[in-house]
Amino acid sequence: MSTKKNWLILIAVGMAVCVTMVGIVIVVWFFGLGNVGVDGWLPVYSIQQTASAHPGFLRTTVTSGTSVFVSDYDEYALQLQDVEPKNAIGRGPIGGRMVYTISGQKPTDYIAVDEGSEMPAYAVYRNSQLPPFDWRHAKFQAMEYTGQIGVTAHKRTTDPALIEDVVSTLRDGTPVPSASLASGSVSNLYGVWLFSDQLPGIIYYPKVYVDLSGPVYLAESVVMVSANAKQWTEARWVLARPLFTKWLQTP
Repeated sequence: MSTKKNWLILIAVGMAVCVTMVGIVIVVWFFGLGNVGVDGWLPVYSIQQTASAHPGFLRTTVTSGTSVFVSDYDEYALQLQDVEPKNAIGRGPIGGRMVYTISGQKPTDYIAVDEGSEMPAYAVYRNSQLPPFDWRHAKFQAMEYTGQIGVTAHKRTTDPALIEDVVSTLRDGTPVPSASLASGSVSNLYGVWLFSDQLPGIIYYPKVYVDLSGPVYLAESVVMVSANAKQWTEARWVLARPLFTKWLQTP
């Protein structure tokens, strides 16, 4: 009789433990994964933004622990090859995925950060301990013009001489006043994608401004500035050479 009673007690205790464990799982799920999602387990990155040393540009840093990544003048000209990164490794200060790996890059070197508010807007951030990408001496294998209108839209070339013409113009060209370039409109402001094996997963993306009167201008980094109901580009514009201009304007 006592043996049967002991078994009943053990069964009752076992059921109580099971019910308790189920309750704990439900609470953890609701207040943990169920409430904030799997993002809640990702490390939190803080954000700080200050004026850049380059007029009109902003210097933004994201930090987690001792890891500091920066987006400044040099990073404005970098763009992801995969425009929608998937592998999240960090979240913002108010929750939600914000920091992602870049395909082909070590997460200790470059990361992608979602700077968007209502819609995703991914930007490239560099580890602050690394020097900026040295586009002036990089070897590029291909170049594509990103213009979207006309018979010359989305032109692509692997011609080393043409690619070097663009890079050397950006590097050695004499700056021209920029206040009138792309003023009040971005309709003629595009760019060229430069692909390098030295920068996997990332595109170097200097801007191109096509003046309606004919001249073509290049700039390594561009930001739109607005003040007193006026809008203009802040950039180091240089006049493109005939080789690139002819290629751009030839169907």
